[in-house]
Amino acid sequence: MQNGSLMKRLNVFVACLAFATVCIGSASAATDTLTVSLKALNGSGENGTATLTQTTDGVTVVVSIPNGPAGPQPAHIHEGTCASPAGVAYALTSVVSGNATSTVKGATIDKLLAGKYSINVHKSTSDMGTYVACGDIVTPASM
Repeated sequence: MQNGSLMKRLNVFVACLAFATVCIGSASAATDTLTVSLKALNGSGENGTATLTQTTDGVTVVVSIPNGPAGPQPAHIHEGTCASPAGVAYALTSVVSGNATSTVKGATIDKLLAGKYSINVHKSTSDMGTYVACGDIVTPASM
């Protein structure tokens, strides 16, 4: 009888340990990649994506706008949403011929998701007030 009781306790302990391991593992999981849809603004026709990838240095942001002009078009991660943009949080490499790659040092995707941020592409260096594409940095609906 003692062996049966000991086995039951051991099984309960192992089950609790396995459950705790799953809970801790999922709570500490960091977001490795995120794709942000960039929507055309102000009649630009410049739809595209920004792919964010977590690296040891920070977040790498790859902007791809297939219909982008030769450029350069300044791009930033702004505080706030596309509907209500605020100040620049992080400068990105200007988009040239629809493409740009930047690394935002010290940032994490999870930090960006925890706040309200958007990626904005400006018309040109001489027309910074006109946004041609924007996408909110949000958790995808499927997550």
